[in-house]
Amino acid sequence: MDFKIKVFISAARYLNFTKAAQELNISQPAVSKNIHELELQTGRNLFERSGNRLSLTEAGHILLSHAQQLSVVYQQLNESLEFLEGRNAGEIRLGASTTLSHYIIPQILVDFHSALPNIKIKILHGNSRQIEEWLLDKTIDLGIVEGLTDNITMKYESFLEDEIVLVTRTGNPKVGEDVIKPALLKDLEFVLREQGSGTNEIIRKALVRMGIAWQDLNVKVILASTESIKSFLLKTDCFSFLSVHAIAREVSNGELRIIELDGFEIMRDFYFVHPQGIIGRIPDTFRRFAIRRFSR
Repeated sequence: MDFKIKVFISAARYLNFTKAAQELNISQPAVSKNIHELELQTGRNLFERSGNRLSLTEAGHILLSHAQQLSVVYQQLNESLEFLEGRNAGEIRLGASTTLSHYIIPQILVDFHSALPNIKIKILHGNSRQIEEWLLDKTIDLGIVEGLTDNITMKYESFLEDEIVLVTRTGNPKVGEDVIKPALLKDLEFVLREQGSGTNEIIRKALVRMGIAWQDLNVKVILASTESIKSFLLKTDCFSFLSVHAIAREVSNGELRIIELDGFEIMRDFYFVHPQGIIGRIPDTFRRFAIRRFSR
C-alpha cells in the first residue's frame, strides 16, 4: 500500500501529526511532507486547522473511508497469500468484556484451535468504549461486546442472546419460591458489580420497567468481577444478577439457583464489532466460525 495513504490514515485517526509520526516511527516533518504530497496528488485539502485543532475536510473524510477499505484489502491479500501457500497461519487480536472472555470465548476457542491450529489468538479485556478505541488504533482486529454504542464508525452484528437472571445459593432461606414478584427485590440483600459495568446498565433499565429504582435495591457489597460475586454468593444469603452463561456450571452442580421474576425477563445480545468497511480475512473467519458454533 502507498506509504502516503498509511501516513494519512494514521494522521486522520489521531488528528495529530506528532502522534502519527510516533506511531509510524518517522519524523513529524515527514508526516507533513507525505500529507502535502497526497493533497497535491488529489487536488484537495485533506485537513483544516481552527486554532490548535486539526480536523478533516469533506474531501478528507471521503478519502479516509476509501483508504481504510484499501488498508483492509491489502491485509486480506496478504492473508490470502498465506492461505494459498498452505500455511493457514496468522494471528487474530480480540477485545472482549470479562463475561465474554471468561464464559463464552473459551467455548469457541477449543473448536477454532482444533480446526485452525496455526492461527494464534490474543485477547484483551475491556469495556465497549475501550474496545472501540482499540479497534480504531488497530490494537485489536475484532471486538466482542455486551451492548451497542452510538459510534456510527462501528459495525455491530448480534451473534448470541444472553439472559441476566436473579441468582442466589441453593438453600438460601430468604426465598423459598422459584418465582417471585419483582416488588420483593426491595427486601433482598444484593452483591453487585462496580459502577460502569455494562451489566448494571441493563439491570437498571430492566428495573425501571418493573417500577423499581436502582437505589431501592439494598446493595450490601460491590465487587469487581463475576467470579468474586459467585464466591460471595456461595457463602452468604445475598442475591445478584448474573449472566446465565456465567453461572451454568454452578447451577448444574446445584450450588446456585435461579429465581425467576414473575412476568419479566432481562435479555441482551452479544455483538461482534469492527470498523465500518471490509473486515480482514482471519478476523472474519473467526467471526463466521463463532456464529456457526452457536447456531447449532
